This record gives sequence, structure tokens and C-alpha cells, in this order.
Amino acid sequence: MRLLFAISLCFACATSQAQTVDSKVGLQTMYMPQFKVQEASDSNVQAFGIRWMFSDYDALPLDFGFQASTGNGDVAHLSLGFNLAYLLAELSSHDLKLGLGLNKIDLKDYEANKEEFGPHVGDVSFASWGTEFKPYIEWEWMFSRFSSLFLQASYHIINGEKTVVTSVEPIGDPLGRNRVTERDESFFYSASGFDVGVGISIIF
Repeated sequence: MRLLFAISLCFACATSQAQTVDSKVGLQTMYMPQFKVQEASDSNVQAFGIRWMFSDYDALPLDFGFQASTGNGDVAHLSLGFNLAYLLAELSSHDLKLGLGLNKIDLKDYEANKEEFGPHVGDVSFASWGTEFKPYIEWEWMFSRFSSLFLQASYHIINGEKTVVTSVEPIGDPLGRNRVTERDESFFYSASGFDVGVGISIIF
């Protein structure tokens, strides 16, 4: 997060000196046929996001900005981070870009209902924030001076830490609650699936 803050501060200073910088605030919806992180998975997931992007193609063929999304089904609560994209081709009012998103993602626990039943063997708890790498390709159409439409296809790669309950024992609770006696902790990478998205931006 310190690196993200430093990059954003540098970029803000640079944009304050340049009059040709475009600032775009966009809303998008994303569809994931299958979204999977280790044991946790969901299908036909529809997420929603907001992003704030900056570019100055006269100086560098790059987009840089921030994004946040939510609605990741049974796998995650939300993700937030930043994007960097390279302008591959520019034709009239159409841009083709290749980018990478680097996000922190808040993963949901799997098969863990501790409030009602207590822990049981097979419960998976994820470290609250994992890391999401999201390479993507994007087409953007500036259909007016002040707005654009964009289509994006991306792939999610997520890593983090998880704990799996391997042994429990009853504690004599009348509700049948258990306590954990053994657990296995590990670090993982997960190829989590594709998404396709569409959005609209307002250009400042």
C-alpha cells in the first residue's frame, strides 16, 4: 500500500504539470463463467466496479489508474488496487490496450459456519487480503469528447495464505460445538478464471 500511495502521489504531481492529461472515471460490469480460488468457487458471477484512469498519449502510450470492484459471488467480498495499460494501437477514436491489474482481494472463508456449529474438519479460512494479478486486453471507443465505451477481457491469478482445519474435538457444549486441535497452513497460487466486462467512462 505504501508503494501504491507513492506511485499515485508521483502521478498526481506529474498530472498537475501537464495540460493534456485525460482523466476518466468509469463504471463497469464483469461476467465470470467460473471464479475459483482453491476450495472456494462460484459460477456465473457478475461483479461491478469503478475505476479512475489517467493518460497522456502525447508523452507516453500508457494508462494508469485505480479500481475497485465488488459482487464476486461466494469467493470474495471486494478487490481494490491499480491498473497499468500499454496502448498497442490507436485508430481515430478507437484504442487497443494491453494491461495488468494488481489488486488486493478480500477472500471469503469456505465451509466455515463457526457461529452455529463451531469449526469442523475441512473448514478453510483465507488470510483476509490476498493478491490478485489480472492481465487484460481492452478496446476503448471515444464516441464523444467527454465519454467513452470500453470492452475488456481478463484473467485472474490469485495468491495468498489459507488455513485448513484437519482435526477437531467436542468441548461438551449442548449445541455440539467443537474446538480446533490441528490445522494446516499453506501459501497458494490459484488460476481463478476469465472474465469479460463492459463499461462507460466520463472524460475530464
